[in-house]
Amino acid sequence: MKFLCHYLKPHFYLAIILIVFSSTSHGGVVEEAYDIIRGGNPDKGYSMLLPLAEEGNPQAQYGIAILYKEGWGTEKDVYKAIEYYQKAAESGHVRAMFDLGLFYQQGHIVKQNYTKAVKWYEQAAKRGYSAAMYGLGGLYFNGFGVKKNEEVGKAWYMKSAKAGYEPAIKFVNDAKILGFSE
Repeated sequence: MKFLCHYLKPHFYLAIILIVFSSTSHGGVVEEAYDIIRGGNPDKGYSMLLPLAEEGNPQAQYGIAILYKEGWGTEKDVYKAIEYYQKAAESGHVRAMFDLGLFYQQGHIVKQNYTKAVKWYEQAAKRGYSAAMYGLGGLYFNGFGVKKNEEVGKAWYMKSAKAGYEPAIKFVNDAKILGFSE
């Protein structure tokens, strides 16, 4: 048994090191692909991100979603864009959650659905994404996708403002002039 533990221990550490470096290198590849896209070569960036997105990397999935949405480096395909936004959001990518909420709220590239907007905004807001807090505040305050609840709406507006989101800060300050209170 002692021999087995001695034998397995280095292999266990090697496996951990490989996992850490492989995820780190993927992050490096994703950032490199983003830099290449920003540098004006979306075709190459797309070809770098797609395999990582297919492996389940949420940052790569988000990047692919944007490329499909805009038609950069690939054919514009809003259906594939939404598919990749969804994958990234389900994998925990907070900005993808927010973007889906915004798309559903506005009816942009998807059919308007306030209930789905609330779902995605809530997930992003609970992870501290201040723009999602603001969006969620508006939906609750106005009763879109949820039962109207001005107090919950105000609370989300305030959380967003306290998190430093400029539109929320401006809204709360302007609203205070009109009698909006914390």
